[in-house]
Amino acid sequence: MSRIHGIQDSVVATYYLETKGNLGGVAKELAVLETTGNWVASGEPTTRYRQCVGEVLEVCPAGPGRGTISLLYPIENMDIEASAFPNLWLSMIGGATFALASYERSRLIDFSIPPAMMEKFAGPAFGIAETRRLVGREKGELLIGTIVKPTGGLAPEEVADFAYQAALGGICFIKDDEKMMNPPYCPLGRRVKLVSESLKRAEDRTGQRVLYAAHITTTPDRVVRRAIEAIENGATALMVNFFAAGFGALEILRRHPDINVPIYAHCGGREAMGRAEGQGISPSAIVKMVRLLGGDYFRAGMFESYLVDTPDDIRGMHEAAVGGWTSLTPILPAVSGGLNPRTIGANVRGLGRDNLFLAGTGILTHPGGPKAGVEELQAAAEDALATRHPSDRTN
Repeated sequence: MSRIHGIQDSVVATYYLETKGNLGGVAKELAVLETTGNWVASGEPTTRYRQCVGEVLEVCPAGPGRGTISLLYPIENMDIEASAFPNLWLSMIGGATFALASYERSRLIDFSIPPAMMEKFAGPAFGIAETRRLVGREKGELLIGTIVKPTGGLAPEEVADFAYQAALGGICFIKDDEKMMNPPYCPLGRRVKLVSESLKRAEDRTGQRVLYAAHITTTPDRVVRRAIEAIENGATALMVNFFAAGFGALEILRRHPDINVPIYAHCGGREAMGRAEGQGISPSAIVKMVRLLGGDYFRAGMFESYLVDTPDDIRGMHEAAVGGWTSLTPILPAVSGGLNPRTIGANVRGLGRDNLFLAGTGILTHPGGPKAGVEELQAAAEDALATRHPSDRTN
């Protein structure tokens, strides 16, 4: 039977499955369950029902009972005008996909959406090129940032002093750690005000602007108030963990007319959704979602890290961040997770210059201070690029 739908009017979701049954049969079962469910009324299915049922696009066996399947979810079933992302999530993840007993493993590995749905997403407002403009760094210059350390237990004055010393070291970006959760001893407004004042003093000395991403994660109904509080006190970027606050909070921030600074979409919690082999959601699919919703920066992994991402995960995340699967502005990938002069070479060779290289202890523990730490990191990167392999990225 010929298909009714195609990729121009459907979300295409690709899953890896392992089942003791028939892979094609499970694919058909999922396509129906995730769209309409089986016809249960009397008589033959209506024309509208038949037009709304999901379909199997492709089944690619990789062995007995395992392989990938691609399903078509018609956007005709969705309210893409007001709820594009929630409908996307509900179609691919929020139904029976991960709950059925008819298979052992299920993993969303990729998805695509048609043009009519793509245009409903705002995408990043700043990304790579605009960030370079904001911090006054030319194309090709390394963008080096750092993270407030220790991650908690600091008063606003201590965070401000940290920011001042780091800014004198030549970085262009500072962010709070996700464990800086705006406790009473370090409230958001006062912390941001003191940090912004210290960064202005450093800029007066160095002539270099440094962005500060204040952590504002809270509930969706409070996130705009918190963002505006941060901006009014001088924040030049924001950081929100979209797993804790909700994907909707990221979209709310991106679309708000009074929020006009870059958004660092913090990924803490991503591994809980995709670390298990063959299950959950692939890292690259998460990055695609962040790009749709408007995150400007996202930690897209690094080589030689102490974290769990595989080389394939890292390449997939970077491709999702900057690749041509959408015309939306690219994300500026953040490279972190053990970045230091010993590890930056593999990353700048493998991932290129157009990344935000975030080093915490990798520069802050240098015996010569943060300035010497930044200089050593930059020198290590340039040395690595001078001996680059022909297959390395060139951006």
